[in-house]
Amino acid sequence: VNGLHYVITKLKEDSFRVKQRMRYVESYRRKEAWQHLGAVEAAELKEQIAPLMVPKKEDELTRRFDYLMYSIELAHLQHKNAPQNMGLVVSAAEQLSKRYTIPQVKEQREIIERVLEKDFWEQAVLADMEQVRTALRELMQFIEKSERHLYYTNFSDSVVDAREGEAVYASDDLKNYRDKVEYYLKEHQNSLAVHKLRNNKKLTAVEFSELERILWEELGTRKEYEREYGETPVGRLVRKIVGIDREAVNEAFGEFLRDERLNLNQMRFLRLIMDYISVNGNIEDNSVLMEEPFRSVGSMITLFENDMAAAHRILHVVEEIRKNSEETA
Repeated sequence: VNGLHYVITKLKEDSFRVKQRMRYVESYRRKEAWQHLGAVEAAELKEQIAPLMVPKKEDELTRRFDYLMYSIELAHLQHKNAPQNMGLVVSAAEQLSKRYTIPQVKEQREIIERVLEKDFWEQAVLADMEQVRTALRELMQFIEKSERHLYYTNFSDSVVDAREGEAVYASDDLKNYRDKVEYYLKEHQNSLAVHKLRNNKKLTAVEFSELERILWEELGTRKEYEREYGETPVGRLVRKIVGIDREAVNEAFGEFLRDERLNLNQMRFLRLIMDYISVNGNIEDNSVLMEEPFRSVGSMITLFENDMAAAHRILHVVEEIRKNSEETA
């Protein structure tokens, strides 16, 4: 936060691009604006501030390592696994462990050895991962590039099979039904049905039927669908994979974003709900509100004990969003 805030304070006000977004620049130059970031603030920073940021001129390997570690940290925050990226970090640490003759590498020996321990990634918290990133990022330059050999080939192509009309997603690279479904939905987010679900709009019966046809006939069979997803309704599944557009979530909860009666902790709780719905598409079961990250703010009953009407209205919006993925217009 300190780093991003500093960069914003140094933006040149005579820049045409900065002038276009001056309202947002002035807002986020205030340090207090960074204290409680929710869905609205995250969207503003992404859409209005991020395009003004000029990347530092750093070594490409350093930048790639930053990206690698940030992806692991993000997965940790989202309660997901990133074994492939972790493996790449371990591989880099193994190579660095062979270069302790270099003073800069030897200085970080303790962290390098920790990364190589089997249980490190099982117990590591965000602070540990960030320590690894800052300690090793500058050491990437000392990892020797593998020797590369040139091979000259001369192959003759021949047509072994020709078929027309087969969809790209039906290639052999996507043999698993779940992979096919996720690939299709993420690649077709602008198709009418998926777009409406992403924007919290109800589908017509015809649009639901078309989605079912694609999932149950083009990508596989209904039996495969049920084997992978059980009785999950098609609309709810789409939402779970592609999420909901943040603007649509903001619109659904617009009443509360404008409601100055909500205190600081109530607003933080509401924004966590909005963030969760934006990423996961729905809150399938309200019991999730008693788990992290909600639990760190407090229970809904305690937070809204003096205004249970507001709590009920929030839960009503959550239910309406869920219904919009299942019911027809």
